[in-house]
This record gives sequence, structure tokens and C-alpha cells, in this order.
Amino acid sequence: MASPVFEAMDKAWRSTCRVIFGQETAPLADCDEWLREYGEKLRMEKSSLSGKRVTFSVDDYAENAKYCGFDEDDFGKKFAPISINEMKDIDGIIQAVQERASYAGNVILGNSSLVENSSSVLESHFVLDSTVITDSKYVGYSRYVKGGEYCFGIFGSTKAEHIVKCMGSELKRCFECHMVEVLSDCYYCAKTQNCHECIFCFGTYNGGYKIGNTQLSREKYGSLKAKLLGEIAEKIRKEKKVFSLLSLIEACSDKKPDQRLKLQKAPEMAFDITPIEKGFGQATSLLLGRELSGIERHASYLYRHVPRNFNLKSSLTGNNVVVGGYRAHLLKKWDLEKRMVTEDEMRDIGKFQLDQNAVEKISLDFGSLVEILHPVAYTNLDKIAGRVTNSRNAAVAIDCVDCYEGSAFIWSKKCSHCFWAESSESMFGCSATWGCSFCLKTYYSRRITRAFECDNCHACSDAYFLHNCENVRDSMFCFNAKNLTNAIGNAPMEPGDYKRIKSSLVSQMADELERTKNLKWDIFNLGAAKR
Repeated sequence: MASPVFEAMDKAWRSTCRVIFGQETAPLADCDEWLREYGEKLRMEKSSLSGKRVTFSVDDYAENAKYCGFDEDDFGKKFAPISINEMKDIDGIIQAVQERASYAGNVILGNSSLVENSSSVLESHFVLDSTVITDSKYVGYSRYVKGGEYCFGIFGSTKAEHIVKCMGSELKRCFECHMVEVLSDCYYCAKTQNCHECIFCFGTYNGGYKIGNTQLSREKYGSLKAKLLGEIAEKIRKEKKVFSLLSLIEACSDKKPDQRLKLQKAPEMAFDITPIEKGFGQATSLLLGRELSGIERHASYLYRHVPRNFNLKSSLTGNNVVVGGYRAHLLKKWDLEKRMVTEDEMRDIGKFQLDQNAVEKISLDFGSLVEILHPVAYTNLDKIAGRVTNSRNAAVAIDCVDCYEGSAFIWSKKCSHCFWAESSESMFGCSATWGCSFCLKTYYSRRITRAFECDNCHACSDAYFLHNCENVRDSMFCFNAKNLTNAIGNAPMEPGDYKRIKSSLVSQMADELERTKNLKWDIFNLGAAKR
């Protein structure tokens, strides 16, 4: 029997299809696998407290750890202090706290309601099988959605309404549009910006009433749009799916580049790593009591549990194309290497128009679409927007400065080897941190300052090895706790004793990092120490 959440989402799905296609397609229950196509499989575990299924937003937690639902946590539970002998070294503390360590899933925060099989949901309503959802409603089978309404099968969007299988920001009534910005009423588009009423367009900018990058009259466009949308809806109704934009681009890979595309190899942009190295030294000095140097020597450790970028060569010029680490899994599903080009090259492709007679005969037949569209069917998994200065190997960068090695640097500065550092400063080896500063190896956290190996925390500072904590300060090795100060293993201590033990433990961490450029323990594996 369908749950109230699923029934509400099925109604929202039908409504969304009417808005996008002008008619309903197949029921949501028949389309769920197709809608999951761009996401990664959700991590599910069994709660050690209730036996209920628990959903996680990340897949990094150790296999043999303990798990619980966020609503099952007893944040006020008291723990006995750890003995002095157990706190002589990190291994001893981890053995002592492992029974207190439980990783929390089904994390639903703020004024949220009607959420099912989801985690990392904040201020959202009607959310189904989704993770990392903020300020949204009616979101299904999606990941990384902020400020969205009626969103299905999304992998990364901000400020979007009535969209299906898209990746981009400020979208309205769009279907299968990827790495795009400020679109309305667009279908099967890649790398388009500030466009409306476009179908099968690639790299177009400030365009409208185009199909295959080719300008049409409103009347001709309108009649072709009605035909194509009817064919898409009918195909979904019959087959419970329709081909993806990425599969269409992949199918064009066997076609040779059009000789009319005259693109040039671009010079490499100047880059100065000095301010980033200074930020790394300052952050490690604050956290570890000594300044570590040489970001590249620590790259392997910094990228641990962080989606790693990689680089390809443009199939048209040989210019470097950066693939954002959090989107790299898409290249395992679709072979796009021969169709990957740079941002600037996409803008040039966007100006290239196809034969109008061929475009006016276009239909949803996959083979004929490949024949018509292959001269312009290119993309990348990157985005550069706003003012981006002194950055290198930084994919999906928006108004950032001094950022290096990572993806989704948004309104941030002096960051490296990170994923999704938003409104943050001096972050190194972190993932999904918003409004944070001077952190090392911190994940899925908000408003964190001076933190090391912390996960899923909010409003904490001077913190080491915390999981699912809120307003915890000057503390170490705490799980599922609120409002603690000078605590180790969830047990408060006298400030003087805490300071002395912290100094010893932090010194050990610094020694290990200097010696091996790595740490044995991290926030994801310490809960599964051998018992």
C-alpha cells in the first residue's frame, strides 16, 4: 500500500508532467528507476536501536559500524568520563568511545515534514528517496537540490520549479537540461544560459525559439515543440522512460567533428598557489598547533572522502577540460570523452547553426537525431560563472578566489581539495560545507569554525572528530550530541584537564601527518574500530 508521502508525490509528478509536456505520462511508480538514472545509489543500513531502515546521504561510513535514525538519538544522554589511561593516545580513546559511536541517518532538520527514505533534508516538505535537500518541496529521486519545487530525478539544482532530470540553476519547466543556468521551457539542452523555448540546443546563450542551435520563427518553433513534446510524453507513457541527453551526446561520439568548427587552442591561465598555501598553513597552525606546508604533498589525504576531479583533453582543440569529481560517476555510465570541450568552446558551438530544412523535419527518432545534431552535440561537466580569479583545476566555480583542486566552489576563497565549499574560507579536504572557515577534513556541516575530521555538524567550533553534533565547542570524539563544551567522548571535563589532553592528542595527529602525510583514523572509520 502506498504511503501518504508517495501518494502526494505521485500527484505532484502528474502535475509536473502536465506543466512540462502538456499532458500526463506514466505513473510515478513506473518511472522511479528511470528517474534515479543520474544519481548514485542511496546507502541503506539497519538501525542498531530499532532495526528500522536508515538512509544516509554519504557512502563513506565503515561497514561494521553501528547506525541509528536521527529521530532515535538521545542527544541528552549522559556518559561516564573516559579514564586517564585510555586517553594517553588516539588508539586508546577510539577503543573507549567506540561503544558510544553510532552514525546517524534519516537526518531531517528544521521545519520539515512528510519526508521518506531521505537524509540531509533541511526546511523541506514532501521529499522522497532524496538526499541533501534544502528549502524545497515536492522533490523525488534527487540529490543536491536547494530552493526547488516539483523536482524529479535531479542531480544538482538551485532555484528551480517543475523540472525533470536536470542539472543547473534558476530553471523553470525544463526537461533533460544539464550544466545550464537561467532557463525556461527548455528540453534536451546542454551548457545553455539565459535561454527560453529551446530544444536540442548546445552552448547557446541568450537564445529563444531555437532547435538544434538554429533560429526558427515562433510559429514554426511552436508547431515543432508541440509535436516533439507529444512524442516524448507518449514514449514515457509506453516505455516508462525516454532516452537521456547524455545518451544522445554519447551516440554522436562516432561522428567526426564538423570541419566548419574552427576553434583554437587557448593559452593556460596564470595561477599563483601562494595565497592557498598560506591559507593551508594558517588553518593547520590553528588546528594542529603547527604549520604544515606543501598542499601537493598532502593531496592524497586531502582528497580522502572528497570527490576527486580528473582532466580530459578537448576533442576539438586539446585544451584541458576539468571534470568535477562529484559528477565523475556520469562518465562511468556514458562514454562522453570524445564530446567533452571547454566552457569557451561551448560558447562558440552555441553560435553554430544547423541546416534549417533538416531541423524543420526533426522528430524523436534517435538515429535521425544523431545525424542532425552531431555537429553541435558537445558538453562538459563544468561551469564557470561570476568573477572567478586565481583558480586552477576548480570545476563548477562561482564567484570564488584562490581556489584549487576541487569542485563547486561557490562564494568562497582560499580552499583546496574540496567539494561544495559555499560561503566558506580556508577549507581543505572538505565536502559540502556551508558558511564554514578554517577547517580540515570536515563534511556536510554548517557554520563550523576551526574543525578537524567533523561530519554532519552545525554551529560547532574548535572541534575534533565529531559526528552529528550541534553547538559543541572545544570538544573531541563526540557523537550525536548537543551543547557540550570541553568534552571527550560526550563526557564534559574540567577545562584544564581537557586542554592538557587535547594538546597531547593534537600533537600526535600533527606528528603522524608530518611523518606519513596521512592519518590512520578519520571520522568515517573510528566508529568501527576492532572490538
